[in-house]
Amino acid sequence: MTIFGAFFFASVVLTSCGGGVEADAEKMCDMICDAKELMEKAKKDLTNTDLMDEANKMATDNEATMKELEEKYKDDEDGKKALLAELAKCKCD
Repeated sequence: MTIFGAFFFASVVLTSCGGGVEADAEKMCDMICDAKELMEKAKKDLTNTDLMDEANKMATDNEATMKELEEKYKDDEDGKKALLAELAKCKCD
């Protein structure tokens, strides 16, 4: 019964606050892929100053998301491990 309770508690904690580990890893994967795409654009056109504005906006948005996730997982070592495991599956199209 204690083991069942521990699993139930862990599943509730990991799935609360915005969709759980999978959703959080997907957010991070999207940020990584968007940054990679922007970098590729910048490599192709080094004179495009609009890309700098896009990069600054992206950095601001990503910083807020990362702070949110850092706060969410600050005391959850199992959650951090699960997040990294899910993030390892990240594939940019």
